[in-house]
Amino acid sequence: MTIGEVIKLLLKRKNISQLQLAEKIGKSTTAISQIVKGQYSPTAETLDKISKVVEVPVPIIHFLTISDKDIPDDKKQLYNLLAPSMNKFLNDIFDI
Repeated sequence: MTIGEVIKLLLKRKNISQLQLAEKIGKSTTAISQIVKGQYSPTAETLDKISKVVEVPVPIIHFLTISDKDIPDDKKQLYNLLAPSMNKFLNDIFDI
């Protein structure tokens, strides 16, 4: 997933609209829309503000962007074994 896709997922799971996020972090709805669509990458400062609103730490947001395409071939079997447990763990802790 891209950062935008992760943010979109988190907003949906936390029942926060793009308008509400924009108001809470001082950005326009257009900027939020561009981030969610992957047309614009959020700055570290913006991502930090977003993470506070969705109550998910920035490193976890980055972790959620990892897919099996990012994993070296010799590690994919281990990744595929651990990924479901990690995703469940993150869901249980952060309500993702």
